[in-house]
Amino acid sequence: MTRRVNALVLVMIMAIAPLVPMASAHPSIGLSTDVSHVILSPGEATNITLTIDNNGSTIESYNISVSGFDSVWEVIPADSNVSGVIPTLSATTSIAIRLSTSALPSNSGTLTITVTEPDANVSSMIDVQLSVLPRYLPSIDATSAGDNGLVNITPGDDVNLSISVTNDGNVDDTILLSVDQSPDLVAFWSNWTSGGNNNSGNNTGGNNTGGNNSSGNNTGGNNTGGNNTGGNNTGGNNSSGNNTSGNNTGGNNTGGNNTGGNNSSGNNSSGNNTSGNNTSGNSTGNGSTGVFSRSIPNEWEVRFVDDLIEVMSPGETRTANLIISTPSNAAPGYYGFKLFAASSLGNFSVNTTLVVNISATHDLSLSHTNLGVLLPGESSTTELEITSLSSSEGNWTWTSTVVVGDCSSELSELQSNIMDGQVYQIEVDVTAGVNTHVNDECKVRISGVLDHDSSITEAYEFSVYVGEEWGLSMVLPSMITLDVETEETFNVAVTNNGTEEDTISLVGIDSEGITFTNPEPVTLQRGESQYIVVGVTIDSSIVGDITLNFSMSSTNSGSETVTESGIFQVREYAEFSISGPSDNRIIITPGEDSSISLNLSNQGTRDLDFTTTIIGLPNGITVLSGLEEVSLLAGESTDVTLQMSAASSLQPTSNSFTVTFDAVYVSESITLDLQITDRNEVSIDAGTDRIIASPVSESNLTMMVTNLGTSSQTFVADINNSQVSDFFSISVDKLTLTLAPGESGTITLSAMEVVTGAPESGLDMTVSVVSATDSTVSDSLEISIIPTIANGQITVLSDKDSGKPGETINGNIIITNLGTSTDTLRINSVDLDCGLLDAEIALGPSMSSSPIPWSCIIPDDETAGMKVLEFRLTSASRSDMVVTFSESYSVEPSWSGEVITFTFDENDLVFDESVDQHTISVTICNQANTFVEGSLELVGKNEPQMDGVFFRSGETGINSTYTLASKGCQDFKLMLTPLNLDGFDAKLTIHASSKVLGQTVRDVSQELRAEVGGPELAPDGMDLGILELNNKNSIILLSSGWSLAAIMLLYIKLFRKPAQIEEEEEIEEEIPLGPNEVRIDEYNKVTCTNCEARLGVPEGSEPPFRFTCPQCETRIRVVE
Repeated sequence: MTRRVNALVLVMIMAIAPLVPMASAHPSIGLSTDVSHVILSPGEATNITLTIDNNGSTIESYNISVSGFDSVWEVIPADSNVSGVIPTLSATTSIAIRLSTSALPSNSGTLTITVTEPDANVSSMIDVQLSVLPRYLPSIDATSAGDNGLVNITPGDDVNLSISVTNDGNVDDTILLSVDQSPDLVAFWSNWTSGGNNNSGNNTGGNNTGGNNSSGNNTGGNNTGGNNTGGNNTGGNNSSGNNTSGNNTGGNNTGGNNTGGNNSSGNNSSGNNTSGNNTSGNSTGNGSTGVFSRSIPNEWEVRFVDDLIEVMSPGETRTANLIISTPSNAAPGYYGFKLFAASSLGNFSVNTTLVVNISATHDLSLSHTNLGVLLPGESSTTELEITSLSSSEGNWTWTSTVVVGDCSSELSELQSNIMDGQVYQIEVDVTAGVNTHVNDECKVRISGVLDHDSSITEAYEFSVYVGEEWGLSMVLPSMITLDVETEETFNVAVTNNGTEEDTISLVGIDSEGITFTNPEPVTLQRGESQYIVVGVTIDSSIVGDITLNFSMSSTNSGSETVTESGIFQVREYAEFSISGPSDNRIIITPGEDSSISLNLSNQGTRDLDFTTTIIGLPNGITVLSGLEEVSLLAGESTDVTLQMSAASSLQPTSNSFTVTFDAVYVSESITLDLQITDRNEVSIDAGTDRIIASPVSESNLTMMVTNLGTSSQTFVADINNSQVSDFFSISVDKLTLTLAPGESGTITLSAMEVVTGAPESGLDMTVSVVSATDSTVSDSLEISIIPTIANGQITVLSDKDSGKPGETINGNIIITNLGTSTDTLRINSVDLDCGLLDAEIALGPSMSSSPIPWSCIIPDDETAGMKVLEFRLTSASRSDMVVTFSESYSVEPSWSGEVITFTFDENDLVFDESVDQHTISVTICNQANTFVEGSLELVGKNEPQMDGVFFRSGETGINSTYTLASKGCQDFKLMLTPLNLDGFDAKLTIHASSKVLGQTVRDVSQELRAEVGGPELAPDGMDLGILELNNKNSIILLSSGWSLAAIMLLYIKLFRKPAQIEEEEEIEEEIPLGPNEVRIDEYNKVTCTNCEARLGVPEGSEPPFRFTCPQCETRIRVVE
């Protein structure tokens, strides 16, 4: 459809082109062109010739300018100035016109050429029609797939390729896609370059290396340079379908020749290049030469996911997905495919070549596993595992060589047939030389050659390292007797049974009472033996036959050892020891007890019984316990505690005493120092371990310091406030105290918060008291400084919690300090003035105030219902502490006398024939303090003779109901119309019937007075202006007049010739409307003459009558 429309537009433009006015000229300047209509395809150019006639009488120069054309047209005059044109002669100049390759048919237009004679400032213009031919030109590019259109695939692979499809035409088009096999790949290989993104994907023949030689026809057939690098030839849609001069004069591609130089749809009559066939192609694997494509088995799948790309705009590029699925048994080789893109509207197609390479591969993966340890002079086996990664089987020949080391290697087989995917094992026997040593490397290279292709090889190297074995042995002496507490030595024979030189260490294993003196390690060659001297010391607690254990290890054995045990005999003996504290001193304070512990240890092999004696104690020291007999078995030990008491009268002094323990075979003594000293001690304590610090005032804590010593002391208080100084100020009343023995004193600690932000749990501070003469005499107390927490509670006791506006509600209020310190709390009411006036009360923690009276006046304008009175409590110590309490109270409904009040804009009304309707404004207001609703009613004297209706202001419909909030008002319009003008007086009132809290209240407005005038009575006779006649004479006069008129009519009828009268049809004419007059329409409504509002007429009214528009208050007369 689009194609037909474009063609029709082009035909119409060409048809009307001759009718376009040629020029709009000044008489002295004549203009003409050789063509009046330029039709170009995108990318084409042409020249037009402009002729300028000098019709003047002087030689002139002319300026040439062009305008009016679209930006896709490039119009350049060859001369912007033509000079020296002789009168009656003409001058010609050329104008070059070039059309952009991106031009669309919609860019057609008109070129206006203006020629100006600058001296006289006159000009002439001429128009040339410009038209853009439609172009249908698809493009398909496969160079983005794989390596410039060459896709390497292994058998069984599936790939999804992105193919670029472009609408290179200048109109919307729908592109059709298809795939076909391409058996001849000569043209592809001649233009293909690896990795270069050479846009050779769209050659159908010829030598266009950079674009699409379509199956349409090139209009300018000779490519003189042999290669079109710019893509699609713009004139590709010749309807005749032939390249008329299609020889490429330089048509040989360096990589090969296109043997099929004919375009697939349009024949190049002489378009064949005859030389330079590429005979080898670009084979990267084993298979065909690549010149001809292999035939494709049925198992292949090559297709576009979507073979239709709809409505592509000019220049648009989209990506089409091409699926290539190969079977796992695909034969190696090159497979060519032609990818076609066809214009559905232009009946025009292009193609590009995609090549898929299926290669047969031969590849092996080798690894090895050492199955044993290679020792000097011995052999071990290494298993070589070969995994085939090939796509087909192959016969391989293997060789092994030793690259490094004193060793030899031998393969279990020299030739193998390895199937594709197979895992194959070959054993390699490696033998080390007799002179090798541990960690000597034996590197072996395994080489494999593919039998049918010696260029394919595999090489694998692996190393086997010479290992080692270690072996140790020892020979122990027998029947040796040992003494205790002295070192005994003996020889042990050791031998190196390993394969390497080894450093051997012999160790006697210590046990309880047995201590070895181990020899230094010795280095032995493999097979060498040597005696080693070992020393051992036996504890005196051991007696009889014992077993000595030995362990031998070496550098080569690592964590493994060789152990041996031997039986040795130990002789019996007696020995014990005494030990006391490290300083052998006992310190005792007068009036107190003290003790010292002495350890007795039987270190011999005999049982011992001890007696204890003590000498050297001063008077006043009494031994309370510790002098009892003690028995110890061999090897036992015990503690003997000496408990002593010092008399209160003893003075500080130093002395020594000796304690002796005597056994039958041995005796030992120990001398101890006795020191009698003063008692120095102090304590600090408080009734609590915390201070609540307030920012308002200091908080105090009293600490008690007591001298528990036996002498007078001066104590210094040390306040460590480093942890709390950021938030609190700490002070004490005194820093030193001098106290006699047993005396107590107090220190008062004060804390005050200076900066907020301390943790709520508080910060710890340590207070210490230290003796001024002995820093070891001290005591400390840890105190927590806790920031105050401000909080409060409001308790409201209501004595009267309801009332009408203007009345009071009252009660009492109690505030409680819920904070952690003494605080000044301030109470006030928020919404109403209840007489509290920011009352301030200082309360300690958890304290409550006495009742505080409050009394509030309910505002006069308060509406009825439940209300909330809010009390607010604040703190002097914490500005962010705000506690509120809401107390509800009830406002009772009230009104003074009447609920509804009325206001009229006028009270006295006069009706007559000229004024037969009045509209008055009525305002009603709710005087109650609660919501009311109700309706209005008009009553009073002669009310039935008045038609009265209510309208809400701003509404058009009749409505007499109202809904009013407290103190709310509503405006109404009352329209009064007398039902007749017989003359009467009316006294009217408006009644409001209101519903208030379930009650009905009626309120009556002030009186409305209405005076309705009657009709004027005829006179009693006739009034002729100059005289009056009574009824009798009037009747006589009228009768005489009618009689005379009858006689005259009779005379005319009898004596007058009859006249021929043409009867005319009576035309009923509608009387035109006067000012402010309207007629009722078929919907029983009228339209206001002033505001044009659609209004309903009062019910039961018949025209003519008058009424007032409720919106603009214009008086309207309704007529028939």
